[in-house]
Amino acid sequence: MYQEFFNLKEFPFSIASDEKYFYESDIHAEALGNMVYAVQQRKGMVLISGEVGAGKTFLGNMLASRLGLAALVVVIKHPPGSAKQLLRAVAAGLGLKVPQDSDITALAEEVEGGLQRCQRRNRLVALLIDEVQDLPDEALEEVRLMWNWESEGQRLLQIVLVGQPELRKRLSETRWESLRQRIVLSYHLGRLSAEQTTGYILHRIRVAANGDGLPQFTPEALKAIHQTSKGTPRLINSLCDNVLLTAYAKGQHQITNQIIDEVLGGMTAWASASPPAPAMGAAGAPGAVSPAPAVSSVTGPADPPGTPAALRPRPEHSPEVLWAAISGEPSPAMARRVYRTAPLDSETHHLAIRILAQAVLAASNSERS
Repeated sequence: MYQEFFNLKEFPFSIASDEKYFYESDIHAEALGNMVYAVQQRKGMVLISGEVGAGKTFLGNMLASRLGLAALVVVIKHPPGSAKQLLRAVAAGLGLKVPQDSDITALAEEVEGGLQRCQRRNRLVALLIDEVQDLPDEALEEVRLMWNWESEGQRLLQIVLVGQPELRKRLSETRWESLRQRIVLSYHLGRLSAEQTTGYILHRIRVAANGDGLPQFTPEALKAIHQTSKGTPRLINSLCDNVLLTAYAKGQHQITNQIIDEVLGGMTAWASASPPAPAMGAAGAPGAVSPAPAVSSVTGPADPPGTPAALRPRPEHSPEVLWAAISGEPSPAMARRVYRTAPLDSETHHLAIRILAQAVLAASNSERS
């Protein structure tokens, strides 16, 4: 769509975890460096928490990449529903074939044996579990038991726990004191500051650049993006992708506050987002688990006088239009869906018409060629 217009070799705001797009803010660089050190030196468990869309999974992927081929990283993206399912997932990550009728004791023995073989080959094994806040109690207890496995004075398995802020509250319960004591490194990923948001956007544009003619964001537009997304990387990506599409449809290389305002006209669900969380930062001294941050009310105060038009909600647009509009690179099928559901003569409605027209033109040119 807009890649050729902006001289980009790929979409800069894709939500895929592509290593080259990793933005090393101060806290990201510090967290990643310490995570690599703690795992390589077998120091203890690592805990990474963060808001939805803050980049926790991306950070975990970067850890696996930085550890390199000398380590085997077993990643569990979906929380298992039981201790047996957890052990089976680890066994699969180790390449072990275990009988389907194995009980939990036999499973644990198989996994421990596989880890011992890795250690004899000097192969570091790390287990990264995502969405830990959703693990059932028996599976979380199994995590603690797996941590106890050792051979020749060394832990067989290095464990990284990744989850949302409520994970910290859960681990602060008395029953998890033993597990909590094993955590030597703890970080909480909040949201990007205004300065970090600007750096994040420009970094992604630079990585995707294919020469001159790149989109140019005005300071006012960057401020509006930060205030609207509240510094959440996933929301920054969704908003900026739609902003570039709209600028392309208008034939503009400069991203202004007016373009942000137009895009936000079809993204009104963001008006109900919670207020900004504290900036990203370390979450306590080694060995400590910081308390969960307070959860802000979903309903915010009325817009103060002088609020820029780009930041004011437009309630005439439905959530269905919003999710269609931010579903990635717009396709003709998506444009038709938006065309049918968007309010007549709204900006989103006009954008859908432009996308459909471009698809028809491209098909016509293809036939002639």
